Amino acid sequence: MEQLWARPATLLAMALIMGVAAHGQDSKSSSKPASAGEESASTRQLKLGPVDPSVPPIDLPKNRPVIGVALGGGGALAMSDIGVLQWFEEHHIPVDVIAGTSMGSIIGALYSTGHTTEQMTHIMTDESVASVFRIDSAFSSRSFRRREDSREIPNAVTVGLKHGVSFRNSLLTDTGLNELLDKEFLRYNDQTDFNSLPIPFRCQATDLNDAKTVTFARGSLQDAVRASASIPGVFRPFQLDGHEFVDGAILENLPTADVKAMKADVILAVSLPLQPVGKGDLDSILGVLQRAFSVGIEANEIRDRKLANVVIMPEITGFGQADYLKTAKLARVGYDAAESQKDQLLKYALNQADWDEYLAHRRAKERGPAGSVVLVKIKAPNESVKEAVERKFGPLVNQPVNTDQVESLLADVRSDGRYDADYTVGYDSPDSTRPILLVTVSDKKTGPPFMDLGLNLAAQTGGVTRATISTILLDQDFGGYGSELRAKIDFGFLTRVETEYYRKLNWKGLFAAPRANLTREPFYIYSGSTRLSQRQSQLVETGADIGWGDGKQQELRAGWQFENVQWTTTTGSDGLPNYNGNAQTARIRYVYDSQDRALVPQFGVRVVTDLGYLYATPGSPSAPQLFGQISFAHTIGKKNIVLANGEGGTMFNRNVAQPFRYTLGGPLRLSASAIDQYRGTDYFLITPGYLRRIATLPAPLGQSIYVGLTYEAGQMRAPDASTITRQDVYFGLVAETPLGVITIAPSIGDGNEHKLTFTLGRLF
Repeated sequence: MEQLWARPATLLAMALIMGVAAHGQDSKSSSKPASAGEESASTRQLKLGPVDPSVPPIDLPKNRPVIGVALGGGGALAMSDIGVLQWFEEHHIPVDVIAGTSMGSIIGALYSTGHTTEQMTHIMTDESVASVFRIDSAFSSRSFRRREDSREIPNAVTVGLKHGVSFRNSLLTDTGLNELLDKEFLRYNDQTDFNSLPIPFRCQATDLNDAKTVTFARGSLQDAVRASASIPGVFRPFQLDGHEFVDGAILENLPTADVKAMKADVILAVSLPLQPVGKGDLDSILGVLQRAFSVGIEANEIRDRKLANVVIMPEITGFGQADYLKTAKLARVGYDAAESQKDQLLKYALNQADWDEYLAHRRAKERGPAGSVVLVKIKAPNESVKEAVERKFGPLVNQPVNTDQVESLLADVRSDGRYDADYTVGYDSPDSTRPILLVTVSDKKTGPPFMDLGLNLAAQTGGVTRATISTILLDQDFGGYGSELRAKIDFGFLTRVETEYYRKLNWKGLFAAPRANLTREPFYIYSGSTRLSQRQSQLVETGADIGWGDGKQQELRAGWQFENVQWTTTTGSDGLPNYNGNAQTARIRYVYDSQDRALVPQFGVRVVTDLGYLYATPGSPSAPQLFGQISFAHTIGKKNIVLANGEGGTMFNRNVAQPFRYTLGGPLRLSASAIDQYRGTDYFLITPGYLRRIATLPAPLGQSIYVGLTYEAGQMRAPDASTITRQDVYFGLVAETPLGVITIAPSIGDGNEHKLTFTLGRLF
C-alpha cells in the first residue's frame, strides 16, 4: 500500500485498515466506477449509449511471445517504474499488456495511453504535488464567505451534523488527484474497453464491502485508477454501486496474476524490496505498526513474484514514500535496476524492423485530441442547483474542451463547501471526438449542518493571556440555494454569539442579511504600562444589511444596527465612569481579498473599509466613523516573503464614550505593548515585515517555518488624553501548522516596552 508521507499520519491511515487481513487471489470483476456521490456507472453508461457487456479479445502478437509488465505500488518510490520502462524502450523490449496497482496503476495507465517516459517524469511538479496532497481545499478556491470563516478559525476541525456527529473519512481531499487524472486521461473517460488501449491495461482495487480484490478492465480509465490509488484513511474510498474501493495493495500489491490472465507468455515484474529494519524503527508503537503492515504487503508480494519470469527490484535506499519531487532520480534508480537484469531481459528484445512495427501498431490505437463540447448534462439534487450549474457550464457548449476551465467551474460549485462536484466525459460513438460533459453535483454525506471548531490563543509576558475556543455553525441552502444560516460562538476569554441569515436574492450577487450579536469581553485599562482596572464590556446588537458580492474576492454591504452597550468596572479603579446606554450605527463596508491563504499569505492584497455614523445616547456624542486597512504580501524567490499592513481609524476627534473607542497593543498591533493597552478615537498603525523560509513541513502539510522581523509604528489620539506614539521591533519564529499559525517572538519598543509573545491560531 502507498503510505502517507508524514509518519504519524501514515499510521492513522493504517489503523483503519489493519482489520483487512484476507490474502489470496479473489474473484475478479470488471466495472465502471464513479466518483463519490456520482450516479452509478451503469446508469451513466445508459445515458451516454449502450455498452456491449462482452469483453472483446486482446489484440496480441502472433509471431512472438506476448510480453506483459506488472507494476506494484509504493508511493513515490514507484516512480522508479518510469526508468524501467525507459530502459525497455531503449533496448526494444515490447510491452504488449500491462497491469498496475496503486501508484503502479497510475504509471501503467499513463504508459498504456501513449504517454512517454519523458512526459511521465515531469508530471509530478511542485504545483501538482501541492495540489494532489492537500488536507483541505485551497484557500483561493473557496467562496468569499468560507474564506472569511477560515480567517476567523484557520485551524478549524470541521464536523458534520447531518447524521449526528461525524468527521471526514479521509485525511486528504481527493480534488487534486481527481483533477490530475481527469486531465491526463481526458480521451479515456467514457465506456473505454481497456483491451482497446494502445497497450491493454488492468488495475486493481480492494473492495471493502466484500473483502476481495477487484480488477478493472473497462469503464472510465481515470475512475479505475482513482479506485486503485485510494489510500485508505488518506483519500476517501471510491464509491461504485454501493461498494467502497480503496488501494489494491492491501490484498495484492503486484498484479502478476492479472498479466497472466491477459495471456502474457512472459511476465516482467517491477517490485520494491522490503527495506531492512533501521535503527530506532521499532522503538515506538507507530514504528512497529508501520513495519508490521509493510511485512504484510511483502508477504503477498512474495507470492505474486513467483509468477514472473523476471523480477526487477530497484534499489530505493535513501528515498522515501514522499519523494515525489525526486521523480527523475527515482527513474534513474529504476533504469539501473533494469540494466542489472539485462542478461535476462535482452532475450526478449526485438530487431529494429519488428520494433518499428510494434511502435506503429501501438501509436495507431492512440486517441486523438478531444474536439468541441457537443452537450453538457447536469445531475443535481434539486432544480435550483441544477439551474445554477447549467448557467455556469452552458457557455462550454461548442467550445474546445479545456480541462482547466472545467475544473475551475467545478471548484466554483464546490467553493461554498456545500456540495461535492465532479464530471466525466462521454462520446456518442467510439469514433467520435466531440465530448459530452456529464457534471454531477451531490450532497455531502455528513452535512449540512456543519460545525467548525478551533482555538485562538495569544499570551504575553507581563500581559494578558487570551485563549478562546471558537465555533462556527452553518446550515446552508436554508430557505433557498445559496442562502445560509450562520452562527459564530466563542467562549473562553471572549464570550460571543453572532448570528446572521444570509439570504441570496439572485444569482447576480445581491443579498440581504439580518443579524444579531451578543458579546461579553474583559478589557484592561492602563496608565502607561500600569494596569489600573478591569472592565467588562457587554454589547447586544441587532441589525440588517443589504449588499452585493461576487462570491469570490469582494463584498459590499450597507446596513443599520441597534445596540445596547454596558461598560462596567469589575476590579480596580481607573477614574472613568461606567456606561449603560443604547446606540445606533449606520454603516457601509467593503472587503476585497485576493490573498492566497488564511495563514501566512504568499501573495495578494486584502482591503477592508468601513464608513459609518454612530448615533449615541446623551452619555456620548454622536460621531462619524471611518476605518481602513490594507494588507499586502509578496514572495521574492522561493524563500522570502515581504508583508505589509497599514490601518487607521478616526471618529474625527469626537469625545465618544470608552466602549466605542479603538484600541492598540498586542501581537502585530504594537507587540511590545500589552493587548489593548491604548484606547482612543483616532489612530494609525503600520507594520512592514519580512519572513525567511527556513523549513517546509512534509507533504501533505506543505506549510513552512520562518524566521521573521517586523517593524511596528502606531499612534493613538483622543480629545481627553495625551497622544501616544509607539514603535517597536518584533522578531522570532513563525510556523504554519495544522493547528494554525504558531509564533514565538520577543519585541522591544520605545517607552521601555518589551514583551515575549506566543500565539496559536490566527496570525494576529
